[in-house]
Amino acid sequence: MKLLILYNKESKKHISNKKFEYLKKELNQLYEEIIIPDIKENERTTNYVNTECDTILIIGGDGTVHDVISEVLKQGLKRNICFIPAGTCNDYSRNFGYTSFKKSIRIIKDNNIVSKDVYKINDSYFVYGLASGGISMISYDVKEKEKRKQGKLAYYLRILKYILKSPANSYYEIEYDNNHINDNFYLVLAVDSLYLGGFKLKKKIRNNFQLILFKRRNKLRGCISFASFILFGRIAKKDTVIKTDSFKLKTLDNINTDGELFPSSDIVVSKSKNPINIITKIK
Repeated sequence: MKLLILYNKESKKHISNKKFEYLKKELNQLYEEIIIPDIKENERTTNYVNTECDTILIIGGDGTVHDVISEVLKQGLKRNICFIPAGTCNDYSRNFGYTSFKKSIRIIKDNNIVSKDVYKINDSYFVYGLASGGISMISYDVKEKEKRKQGKLAYYLRILKYILKSPANSYYEIEYDNNHINDNFYLVLAVDSLYLGGFKLKKKIRNNFQLILFKRRNKLRGCISFASFILFGRIAKKDTVIKTDSFKLKTLDNINTDGELFPSSDIVVSKSKNPINIITKIK
């Protein structure tokens, strides 16, 4: 078997040469060939996804994970995916038990493979979350330099800026299962994850893809309602939870997928017919 390692050198956590040597030594027991492209800074990791291999090991954060898996799906490649978390929140890789360097290697060596749903948005893909409105722009508005220096704190500090300065609500046209909703919302989420923004979601929300519409609020109350949702799983009576695998959405606000700015605000979302294979400790 062949292993391709894609390392985003701009990630918050640096992987030393010593760790790389340990990684290769441990994984040589499972893979007959380990391929590590010399990816330059500012070069895209996705340039290498079509390298012949059985498994791709992604070393980076949620943005790198999103880019690599999306490209694998676009090219119709059959690859097993595993991780070494090296970003700020690492929401997606934590879904599958990847929380530290050595623990990640143990999971990879066990080679337990499961299929995980991913989602199509227009002609692209996302793996665990879509967001629009409210404070959703924070994930791509904070500079990489700030994230590397401050970690999650950089996001929390930026929240204060949006509470004070950004618009609180946006107008959305949403269509799902022959139903139509045209209204103002503070925040729109579509989530299939154990984690969001570094927080572990409550059982009734996590790993159960659904569309969540946070009704119109002022800036401060909107932020409080979102905090209550991610910390305690609370959804107010005025908010709407829709269990659906597909919907259409149109808005003038920005949309992000897996924390990355999406180039359109007129979208069609559906569950992909082709899931992705993940190496995980979860049985």
